[in-house]
Amino acid sequence: MLYFFCFMKKILLIFLIWFFALNLLNPLSLKLLFDRTSYELPKNISLKYRHITVPWLNFDGRNYLEIVDKGYEPGYKTDLRVFFPFYPLLIRVISFNLLLNPILIGLGISISAFLVCLLIFYQILKDDKIIEEKRKKILFLLLLFPTSFYFIAFYTESIFLLIVLLVFYFLNKKNFFLASLFTLLATATRISGLALIPPLIWESYNTFKKTKKISWMIIISPFGFIFYSLYLYLVSSEIFPFIFKQKNWNRIIGIFAPFNAFKEGFNNALQGSLITKGNFFGRSMEITEFIFAIFLIFLVILSFKKIKFSYWLYLFFSCLPIFFSGILSSVHRYMLVMFPIYIFLGSLSKKYYYIFCFVFSILLIYFSCLFLRGYWVA
Repeated sequence: MLYFFCFMKKILLIFLIWFFALNLLNPLSLKLLFDRTSYELPKNISLKYRHITVPWLNFDGRNYLEIVDKGYEPGYKTDLRVFFPFYPLLIRVISFNLLLNPILIGLGISISAFLVCLLIFYQILKDDKIIEEKRKKILFLLLLFPTSFYFIAFYTESIFLLIVLLVFYFLNKKNFFLASLFTLLATATRISGLALIPPLIWESYNTFKKTKKISWMIIISPFGFIFYSLYLYLVSSEIFPFIFKQKNWNRIIGIFAPFNAFKEGFNNALQGSLITKGNFFGRSMEITEFIFAIFLIFLVILSFKKIKFSYWLYLFFSCLPIFFSGILSSVHRYMLVMFPIYIFLGSLSKKYYYIFCFVFSILLIYFSCLFLRGYWVA
């Protein structure tokens, strides 16, 4: 018990240092960059000290706030059905149907969920018999990942990662009911939640080989995805609009989508797109997106048989929605919740660990400043 409280204090201290350091970048970036952030909010939502909180709602955060406020109402400037419902629904429920400020509730969910993520992740690593030194290295890599600031933004990253980690925590405990239940929630949070089903089946199969018992509860795992699909079909008579409406977000899904994604990504990195012409910050994002996409492929290949196979399955299947979307945009944000990446990188030599920590830290500061001032990052 004493060890647990000492561990909790260490995690909390590290988290607070990281949290306040990122928030210090908010006023600092104001002195370095022109502020593009819009501080306007829906008329029914009031908020003091907007300069502190509103920058954490940039880009997709605004879309989630729109869903929280009005639901999937037609007529909005973009088709919001590509955003899955669990996070905005959770905000709506905890805010007592907007009686409490949904922005503060949403940010509170993200921040607290990520703190719990650190605790659960540490416990998973401990259960996997990973030594103390490597556990700390892995958590530091997660905190320093270039897009980790999304964990405290009005985004799904922290709640989704928490659900993912809980799935694997209960899988390690052979509790297939709770693992399946959290998989259901994951598939209601993001389409990449479906990547949890293959490891769930794999672990269930391994248990069946030993015990000759089948856990039929894994059947419920895709129900979050299924229920959301049925809801959209009933209200709009469209099948999987969150897939087929991706074209509104410049994502053309198809068999040759990975080839098109890398071809376009390479051209954009080399020559730049029409959108980012003459825009240094936009060009830098196109270059980093392509580099991170290549980096992800190498990680998938190199980590095979180097990490637990169920973790690798989750990593592999998490890549499919990215590359089959036909565009490499936001790849470095989608990588953020692929926790096996940190386990693999944490197993490398100290030299590579320090190199990654240094590069990640520089990019984290750069990306955070851009995001907070309303420049597209991911």
